[in-house]
Amino acid sequence: MSLEQWETFYRGGMIATCPTGADGGYDLEVRDAWVDFFSMLPAGARILDVGTGNGVVAMIAAETALARGLNWEIHATDLARIDPLHDVADGVRRLAGITFHPGVATEHLPFESDSFDAVSGHYSLEYTDIAVALVEIHRVLKPAGTAQFIIHHVDSALLRSAGHTLRESEMVTVETQVFQRLHRLVTMDRIVPGETDEATEALRAAIRILRQRMEQSRISGTGHVLDVVLDAVQKLLVARKEMSPAAVGLEVDRAESEMRDSVQRLDDLIGHARSQQDMEELASDAAAAGFSQIEHFPLYHAGSNLVGWQLLLHRA
Repeated sequence: MSLEQWETFYRGGMIATCPTGADGGYDLEVRDAWVDFFSMLPAGARILDVGTGNGVVAMIAAETALARGLNWEIHATDLARIDPLHDVADGVRRLAGITFHPGVATEHLPFESDSFDAVSGHYSLEYTDIAVALVEIHRVLKPAGTAQFIIHHVDSALLRSAGHTLRESEMVTVETQVFQRLHRLVTMDRIVPGETDEATEALRAAIRILRQRMEQSRISGTGHVLDVVLDAVQKLLVARKEMSPAAVGLEVDRAESEMRDSVQRLDDLIGHARSQQDMEELASDAAAAGFSQIEHFPLYHAGSNLVGWQLLLHRA
């Protein structure tokens, strides 16, 4: 997993991936799945959210405790060097009562055995060494403790969207190399006969290809990445008139770097999604780790939008 790219993503302040509600968090059935899970916990419960990112599930736990008038101790870990209180808008208020532990692998949790009533994780377990992580989760759970995870599904709408975005991103970075061609043109200190014309035509050719593909993509409701990239290219060309060639070149490099980071995150997402057979193997790993009452089933959003697998585990 490309940890650096995910850390960059979290610094952007997003608390959840699709589908999200108006406040940027999960809503409808996805939120209900977490509220229902946490609502079973008693007063004084200790909760651990692993792979927390910017803390969206831990936040739901805190909101559930507040709504029920209960006092829970909530911890949240992530392998990434997260700082949600700083990075999330109004994070100090929204994430109040949650203790974050950055740089912590789920395979090596820094907590005593039998210390949590519940463990949660949303789009997180699948990014671990699952068999090892499940043993560790079982260790920190109290007897009769429960765990719930939502896991990427190979047939989900999010995976289909990620596939479209990945193909468009690869067209930008690999097929047309539009940022590299733009960089060559905007960093020229002066017009050089032949060389400048060649660089200009190379960029125009890349732009034509992207525009043609964008028009084709609009028919299927995709093409957002191409639209954003073309807009960025146009703005960077205009910036040549106000900035030095070196400064514009740095902006082009930054835009390309962000695009490549996005591609890497999409590769991670697609590569870690689970099929029915994968989930059956995961259930076997859970049983080997000591869990009982192992259940998994598809989770939908807004009735028919498949978002992932819901996995429930119980420690006897």
